[in-house]
Amino acid sequence: MRSQIESGAELLARLSSKPSLFGLENTLFPEGPQNSDVIEIGGEQSTGKTLLLSQMLAKCILPDYYGTIQIEGCNASAIFINTDHHFQISKLVELMSDVIDVTGIVSFASNDKATEINSNKTAIIQNSLRNLRILDCYDNEQFSLTLRMLDDMFLDNAKIALLAIDSITAYYWQDREDNISTIDNYIRKLLKLIRTHTTRFNVVTIYTKLYENMHDKGKKSTNQFLNNIDYKIQLCRMHDSQHLACKLETIQTIRKIYYSISLNGIKWEIEEGKG
Repeated sequence: MRSQIESGAELLARLSSKPSLFGLENTLFPEGPQNSDVIEIGGEQSTGKTLLLSQMLAKCILPDYYGTIQIEGCNASAIFINTDHHFQISKLVELMSDVIDVTGIVSFASNDKATEINSNKTAIIQNSLRNLRILDCYDNEQFSLTLRMLDDMFLDNAKIALLAIDSITAYYWQDREDNISTIDNYIRKLLKLIRTHTTRFNVVTIYTKLYENMHDKGKKSTNQFLNNIDYKIQLCRMHDSQHLACKLETIQTIRKIYYSISLNGIKWEIEEGKG
């Protein structure tokens, strides 16, 4: 590994220039996420875990402005560790295109500028994809080695503000031979390793976790576990309908937000207790 010796002034300059992730997902994080926060996205299959993660990646790597066009992205770089292999780059591009449309490129254009708008959109997406580094892992050894190399990647690119993992529990059964009895203990061990890197570089971590049964999904979080996680997001399908609900838990608050899944991604609908 490369030398990581730097002066205090160099460290301050590097951390102070880190892009902010304010606006990453306003419904979930009105004031953040910030610094080296850890965000867990959990849920059963087909509840939108990878889609929500992709939606945040899209917002992260898009620019705040492209020329005079406001995009409202975070203008940051991200590392995506792909272990479940459900992620689709084509879906990420669709989500990026939708963000650009929603923030006004199409609405501000006249019909005779359609070609220019499409050209701008393609350029924005192509340039933004350079901010994303995808690392495919196919077993627990590759995953462990990748996590231990994070410092080198963070040093290579000071704009990296987000580490995304889909999913953190992909190799739990392979690693269980190491006397790790529960998934929560397994995640704690990985987060301890991850945070030795992300805390030093002010990088936010977002990971997905599969809830395999109703008992796991309904289990209450302990304060001890939430001390390791700043935002715990649980996605689930309601018992009596096709409606979907998101439970967002922090040390201070618990919120419940209903949502739907469309071709354009996750759409937040109504928050429980709000009209």
